[in-house]
Amino acid sequence: MTSPLDDHREQFLRAYLRHRLGERLAGFERARARYTAARRWTTGLTVLLFTAAAALGAVAVADDRQRALWAFLAAVAAALATAISGYEAAFSFHALSRRSAHGVALLHLLQAHGAPEGEDGVNAFRTEVESVLRHADR
Repeated sequence: MTSPLDDHREQFLRAYLRHRLGERLAGFERARARYTAARRWTTGLTVLLFTAAAALGAVAVADDRQRALWAFLAAVAAALATAISGYEAAFSFHALSRRSAHGVALLHLLQAHGAPEGEDGVNAFRTEVESVLRHADR
């Protein structure tokens, strides 16, 4: 037979896992997907623009009559690629994606382990989860 204290502990853990841990876990997973997609887009666009700059530079070398136009377009494409690369570096999509992925992994691990027995176990579990959440938000 379970005691009222054990029932309270189980209710607290279920509510904590569903509301605090579950919501934060879903938030980290959404953030990871968003940052990964942003990194993919910025990287792809940077590669495309640098490739276009190289191709336009080659056309500039081959076309004597409109060399200045092709060189200008190559410079514009390279400048845009550099700006996008700088944007990605400034917002550090890779680091943000990695931090969110680590938060997701740690929260899944804590969720799988659950809380040790007793009131001290619940407090230790809650402290560990809050520590992961605090470090993953930075």
